[in-house]
Amino acid sequence: MADWEEVKRLAADFQRAQLSSTVQKLSERNCIEIVSKLVEQNLLDIIYTTDGKEYLTHQEVSKEIREELQVHGGRINLVELQTILNIDFSHIESKVNELVKNDKSLRLVLGQLIERSYVDGLVEEINDKLHETGQITVAELTKLYDLPATFLSEVVQDYIGKGIDGRLDEANRGVIFTESFVARHRSKIRGAFSAVTKPTPLMTVINRLQLQERLFYSILEELVKGGRLAGAINGGRNDKSTYIPDIYSKTQNDWVSSFYNQNGYLEYDAMARLGITDAKSYIKKNFKKENVVYLSTCCVGKMLQDQMEAQLDEALSSSGWVDAQPFLPSILSEKDA
Repeated sequence: MADWEEVKRLAADFQRAQLSSTVQKLSERNCIEIVSKLVEQNLLDIIYTTDGKEYLTHQEVSKEIREELQVHGGRINLVELQTILNIDFSHIESKVNELVKNDKSLRLVLGQLIERSYVDGLVEEINDKLHETGQITVAELTKLYDLPATFLSEVVQDYIGKGIDGRLDEANRGVIFTESFVARHRSKIRGAFSAVTKPTPLMTVINRLQLQERLFYSILEELVKGGRLAGAINGGRNDKSTYIPDIYSKTQNDWVSSFYNQNGYLEYDAMARLGITDAKSYIKKNFKKENVVYLSTCCVGKMLQDQMEAQLDEALSSSGWVDAQPFLPSILSEKDA
């Protein structure tokens, strides 16, 4: 009986031996030699870490780059990637370029790998900041996010009206406004200039109402061009620009025409006191059909010239002389001779 038990025990040991596998361990040195040999024979393509203690396959590098990109919220600097993965920067750069080429959701922006998810989040933040302040500039965004202006301008233009609820300044595409901000400015500008009755420096209104300068000019030009404001802008977009309401221009024109028709001449200084800074240009523009003689202090019209010629003809016909002073404007001087 004991012999049979021994047989069963031996059978069990044999079965265990058959089922077990022999484990052979290679030393670290053996592994290094094998890998080196495979690399030499171009049977294995790997990337060594900078300390030479580890190696990664190209697929693993791509995988780890994507993982780090996710960990960092969709944006990571390539220099930081190189430090984390501990491989030569050239491998990082090469692999990132490959990823960007094959994946349209990735972008390389001045040494930073950016994923579309980051851009989507960026658009949300820009929209929130825009609605907090009513306006924002690409220059401000550049400082805030440490990203190039060209990239941010592209993002803004791509998402304006489709994630960024605002409008771009027509004169400066780097400025964004909300519609409510624009509407408030338009109301202020229209109200202010509707009450103007004399030439008014634009900077005075901008400073008094604390308006955004670029938007101010755009809206004012729009209101004048559309006939919502009856007036004209003199001087373009600069510190010396002036708004001249039509009612003031009409008053000027009426006074000048009336004075000329009654007296036959126009005094430059008197016109300057009316706000006409370039009297000669004004006269040439508004009295094109008149035969006007321009003197130093004034211009003399045809009526006055005819009166003077008649007096001279009469004096010549009677072989006499004539005192011209009573027939000429009192403001004439020797310079006008």
